[in-house]
Amino acid sequence: MATMKTYHLRPATGTVKQAFFLDNENGETVYEGKMLKFSLLGASPFEFKNCINGKSEEHKLGKVSTLQQGGDGWISLLSTKSSFKFDDKNIWDYLHDLGVRINSRPSGNKLGMTYTVALEGNEIATIASSSPKGKSLITTDLYYDVTCEEKDLDIVFLVAFSIARTSQVAYN
Repeated sequence: MATMKTYHLRPATGTVKQAFFLDNENGETVYEGKMLKFSLLGASPFEFKNCINGKSEEHKLGKVSTLQQGGDGWISLLSTKSSFKFDDKNIWDYLHDLGVRINSRPSGNKLGMTYTVALEGNEIATIASSSPKGKSLITTDLYYDVTCEEKDLDIVFLVAFSIARTSQVAYN
């Protein structure tokens, strides 16, 4: 029986080319999604690479589009809709068509959100807001702890990448 492992999703810093890396408990990168070429207008090519098995795929990702639907405080955060095009299809529609469902809830006694990811009705991952060492969660919103089986890394990384890249807080 496979075991769940916890990984840490972190953004690249100090570059105009957006990237996210998924590291294991030893700090080794096991998955990466990085922009290959910045495009001011239109979609940019991104490479998604599973560093464990060496599998790599290139996709065209559009700019993030965010629509705030009114309200104040948490109400406005929870009503925000944010997405981007993934190979010319809305990322949330793309994931939904694959059988992915995301359920979100506040993270109990700390700031942030926890996301439960299911694939075709089976829970495959938990993605929880996190922070880099020595920093407050209030100052960062792109760091996540990702718990899943290694066999699900491809789809779970795409979900975590999409959550981190967009401004949407609630998914159901």
